[in-house]
Order: sequence, then structure tokens, then C-alpha cells
Amino acid sequence: MKRKFLSTTLAATLSLSMLLAGCGGNNGNNGAASDATNAPQTAEPTTAAETPKEVVALKAFFPGDKPTGFDDVLKAVNEKLKADNVGASLNINFLPWSDYGNSVSVKMSAGEEFDMYLDAPWLSMSQMIASGSIIPLDDMVAARKELKESIPDQMWEANRFGGKIMGIPLGTTQGTLYGFVIRKDLREKYGMPELKTVADVEKFLYTVKEKESDIKPFIIDGRRADKLSIVFSDTANTAQNDIETSVPMFYYSNSDKKVVGAWDAATFDQAFDRSTKYYKDGILSKNIAQEQNAVTLFNQGKYAATLYASDGVEGLKYMDVLKNAGAELEVVVPYDEASKPYSTFQQWNFFCIPKASKNAELVMDVANWLSIKENHDLLEYGVEGKDWEASGDLGFKQLSEYSFPGFVMTWRPTLVRTPDNMLPGDQEWFEKSRDAETFTLSPVSGFSFNAEAVKTEYAKVTPFFDSIYLPLSQGVVSVDKGKTMLKDKILGVGGQKVIDEIQKQIDAVTSAQ
Repeated sequence: MKRKFLSTTLAATLSLSMLLAGCGGNNGNNGAASDATNAPQTAEPTTAAETPKEVVALKAFFPGDKPTGFDDVLKAVNEKLKADNVGASLNINFLPWSDYGNSVSVKMSAGEEFDMYLDAPWLSMSQMIASGSIIPLDDMVAARKELKESIPDQMWEANRFGGKIMGIPLGTTQGTLYGFVIRKDLREKYGMPELKTVADVEKFLYTVKEKESDIKPFIIDGRRADKLSIVFSDTANTAQNDIETSVPMFYYSNSDKKVVGAWDAATFDQAFDRSTKYYKDGILSKNIAQEQNAVTLFNQGKYAATLYASDGVEGLKYMDVLKNAGAELEVVVPYDEASKPYSTFQQWNFFCIPKASKNAELVMDVANWLSIKENHDLLEYGVEGKDWEASGDLGFKQLSEYSFPGFVMTWRPTLVRTPDNMLPGDQEWFEKSRDAETFTLSPVSGFSFNAEAVKTEYAKVTPFFDSIYLPLSQGVVSVDKGKTMLKDKILGVGGQKVIDEIQKQIDAVTSAQ
């Protein structure tokens, strides 16, 4: 779910994967793929029913470092593409994160021919769509059964741009549930029953503070403390009234259909109050604003609880704590089965085809091919028996250091495997988050803010996220003082124009639904 890249950071920390692949209508068999308009054929058939296709090298640009062992895996992928007579091979190039967006934009502007790349709303996707630099994929998706079925209908529909599929949405979950990773051994040491609610977690944190001298209650990186306004609320993981709009500090009030600033979003008052209290009482670190090493410190056994998100990545960050003598972990997610939380079903990463590519149909054939489990697993996890081995139908055991960044090409909700060392609770909530039926479609699904009309005001508003909203979420600034400061500062630099523009764009989306 934007940071999203969100997501970018998550991708770097865990084994993420995304991609689309194609056998162009061969229904998963190793026969001939459907004819690709850009895949010329040779004259010599290998059998009476099949003509071997000329192999076209498809060029891709993705962000990040080349994975360890990637050359061997790519060789195996290309050999299987040839054996399956798809008519393509992959030429994947990795560019540094620091310059990825600019490098791709320059290549696009210069008309350089390449065939696929990662784009996103947090990169340059809006500009690329506006300039006609990437092509719509609707008809090609509809013609490729494996690709279409590997992604739920809700996810396809929620990730259209102007009503069109402008990129294959890459993701493994349909929404996110939030909670806590806690030290199970400490809970049992204090004779406490299984924790179910935020109030239960609060009692656990205060018990740790009272009884432990070397272990502190709770840690989170300061930059991620905005999530505390969700996780410390009794309405977390429910269809609450004030809904995130994807524009930080602004929410959509479902009761009166109005966009409001955080100072008027009453849903979060309880969490803000708790953060203020926890900071004052020493449950939250006095250094929370500067904290950048929460994962490391938790893994060293110095803290009893931290943030959890059911994205298949967050829980895996904390497995090293189990190396501490006697340490055990469990996941606590306050959840009410009767109240499905809202989700926009929107993703933050997209597999796109530039207009300059002469091989669009063939790219989609490869995306379809990659949507077949054995092919997906080959690129996502590596060579079976060398890089990984299956653990049941949906699990895997890592055997090497190979880790493909699936968020650039291979992520599919229906195909993802989970590591065999995943905490049972983490796996349970991750599986629930993969199921579209766990969530309620958000009223603002389909909204993606275009700040062009208020770019001056928006540029003045955004710094207040770091200077006021984060300290408010961290408990560093008291709730009354923080909300007043936030309102005065934002409205004082033209923030009402931003609110009105968000309202206008959301109204346009909701009226079209």
C-alpha cells in the first residue's frame, strides 16, 4: 500500500516481487504462445504443429542493484522462454535508485527504444500519461488469460488512470492491516493472556516499563510515526469515518462527504491522545523524533514491541530478535471481523510499456508467461533446488542470497510464496490481506491527487508534515497544541485552496462511480 514506495524502502528491505508474464493464450502449457505481432517467425518448423519463433531481446530498465546470482537466473529464464517458444528473451538493466526516475525520463524524452520499465505515481507516471509517453494496455490484458486472472478484478479496476490500464499494477496485498510485533516470551513471563486490543497492548507496555530494567517498551523510527495515529486507535482496522486520501494530513469524512484537515479528523483524536500520554510516561522514547534504527534495536532485544503491517514484509524484518536467548515473537492485530477496513485497492508500482517500444504485444506475452506459477517462481525466487525449495504449495525455503525485486515486474497476489520462517501470525494476517474480501472498497478509490492547480500552495503546505504532523503523531507535541498549530500554519499559507482542490477531484471520482 505510498509511500508509499513505500514502498520503495520495503522493497529494499525484503523480498518483494512483481511481474506479469505471458504465454499468450497457451493456458499454461509449454506449447506455442499466441502469435505476437512483434515476434517474427523463422521458416523451419520443429514439429508439424509448431514453428519456432525468432527470439527478440526485450530491453527493460528497473531501479536498484542487480541481485546476487541474477545472471544465472536470467540465463535460466531466457532458456525457458525459448523452450516455451514465446519468441522473446529478457535484457534487464538495473539503474541506481538515486537517479532512476531522471534517467528513465531522459531516455523517454530522447526517444531511446526500450520495452518495459517500472513507473509509479511517486515517480513520473502522471507526467508520462499526460504526454502520451506510455501506452494503454486494456485490449492486450483482456487477451491474456493468465495475466488477467493473476490479479483480482478489484485491483485491475482500482488502478486505472482516466479509465484505462496504463500499467500492470504490481502488488501482493489488497490492503494493509496494522498492529504490533511483541515479545511473546515477556508476555508469558508476566502471566498475561493473549493480547487482543490496543488496551491490552497498553497494559503490556506499562508492565514492561515497570518490571524490566534492560528492555524498553516500544520503538518506531521517527519518520514512520505517522502510523501511530492508526495503530494506537481503537478503530484501527475498521471502516472508520475519516478515510486517508493519499494526501498526507488530509482526510475524507465519510459522514458528510467532506475533505478535512487532520485537525478536524476526530477519528484520530484517541490515538493522538495516547501518543501524548505514552511520550510523557516514557512508553515512547524521548528520542523518537530522531530515531532511525528501530529495526536494529528491536532485533538486538532492547525493546518489547514495535509496529506491524500485514504487507508480507514488515514482520520479516524482526526475525533476528529470535537469536537472543529465550526470545519469542508474536503478532497482535486488533481486528473486528464485523467491520471490514477500507481499502482503495490501489498499488504504488506499475509495469509500463513506453510508446517507443516496437514490441508491445511481445512484452505482454512475456508478462502473461510470468503469470504462470512455475515461470513466476523462476524469476521471483531463482532456480529451484539451487536458490530455493518449495515448502508446501505456498511457502519456500531460501537456499541462496538471490532476491529479485518483485515490485518491478513479478508481484502477483495469487502467485506470491511466503518464507518458511515467517511467524505464524504474520502469515495469517498476510494471507488475510491478500484476500480482497477482507476489505471494503474505499469511497475515494480511484482518486490520485494532481496538485498542478494549487502547486504553489501545496508546496508551502507539505513541509508541515515533518515540522508539525510528525511531532504530533510522536507525542512530542501535545494533541491540543499540535492540532491548533497544524490548522493555523496550513490555512495560513493557502491550505484551504488545497482542501478545495482535493474535494473537487474526489467529487469527480465519486460522481463517476
